[in-house]
Amino acid sequence: MTTSHPASKEACHGAAITIESDSDDGLNDGSDDDELPDIDNLLRKPLKPRSPLRRSRSDITSTSRRKAQAPKKTTTNRDRAAEKASKEAEKERKRLERQAAKDAKAREKEHAAALAEVNKMRTDKKVSSREMIVDLPADLSSKVQVETLLEELGIEHRVWESPNIVKWRRKVTSRFNEAMDHWEPIPPRIVAESHVAIVLTGDDFVKLALSDRGVASHYAGIEAKFPGHQLIYILEGLTTWMAKNRNNRNRQFTSGVRSQEVVPSGSAGRRRNGSAAEYVSEDVVEDALLELQILDALIHHTINPLETAKWLTVLTQHISTIPYRKQRNRALSAGFCMESGQVRTGDDPQDIYIRMLEEIARVTAPIARGIAAEFRSVSELVRGLESGGPGRLEGIRKTLNKEGTLSDRTVGQAVSKRMHKVFTGRDESSTDV
Repeated sequence: MTTSHPASKEACHGAAITIESDSDDGLNDGSDDDELPDIDNLLRKPLKPRSPLRRSRSDITSTSRRKAQAPKKTTTNRDRAAEKASKEAEKERKRLERQAAKDAKAREKEHAAALAEVNKMRTDKKVSSREMIVDLPADLSSKVQVETLLEELGIEHRVWESPNIVKWRRKVTSRFNEAMDHWEPIPPRIVAESHVAIVLTGDDFVKLALSDRGVASHYAGIEAKFPGHQLIYILEGLTTWMAKNRNNRNRQFTSGVRSQEVVPSGSAGRRRNGSAAEYVSEDVVEDALLELQILDALIHHTINPLETAKWLTVLTQHISTIPYRKQRNRALSAGFCMESGQVRTGDDPQDIYIRMLEEIARVTAPIARGIAAEFRSVSELVRGLESGGPGRLEGIRKTLNKEGTLSDRTVGQAVSKRMHKVFTGRDESSTDV
């Protein structure tokens, strides 16, 4: 036992040495370098493609995760679609708003243009007469002349079946707004005017005056057809007829004197002179005219059909301005209508200065021109009156003409005092001008 033990120890020791010698040999001589790969080669060596049949655990896990996340992707697409639809709707809404604003602006512009159009100066008969429609009777003697004159003015006319009656209508396109104090456009409509013209020849009027019916009955009949209208009688050739009637009376008188016989009065005399024109008492015609005036009818005399046509045109223009003139008169604070031309205007500052001085009582044009020659402006005149007192203007020479030629006559004391009071007075209640 004791001898074998060392041997086994040696054996074991030898084996250990052998292993170490192998290792040492291999490291020392480098014979086995090719059997172990270098680390750089391991890193550079490409990986072999994996077989499609072999899947790692990570692949299986990622696939299952993608399958689990698939519903979230569908939900995201729906959200994107909804968001896109919302953006499109918002874009369309903004486009409609811009279009609505644009249309509103266009309508406002059109309304402003229409408002300016209807608020033009309609008191000008050339502007307002285009609104009128004249209905002419078919049997009017001056129908052709009236139509020609109306067409030249751009006035519409029509024919209607009524004996000797002319009426008017208006194409209304605006109404007056009392609160806003201006005219506003409205949808067009046609409104009858409250004027009617009756055209009668002199012979027809005399027959009407001599008839049992009389002019009062004729007036009442027309007024019943046109209640609330102003009736205008246009008597064509009545003055000519009355002149001829006087000639008939003079001829009868002359004939009676020559034959030394008195012309019998009444119907017997008229029957005996049936072949000659009969004389009608002027009192009958005058009474008929007076009766029409009492009935509040307007009467106008014309000589021939052409003058009748002209006056029908003038009446048309006048009637067209009535509503606008009434509105203008109501708007004026003064109790009168100030038409153009009633106030004189100057050509330059000096002329205006002279005309202003002429508005003072007792200051004539020669006095005003003389004062203007002495004091070239209102400020100079006021300073002169303040420094010189009430008698400052005494002795200023008047002028003979507009050129400024001075005369020997001078401004008096009364005018000087009045002008001093006007220009230097401080009394607010004073009415001296």
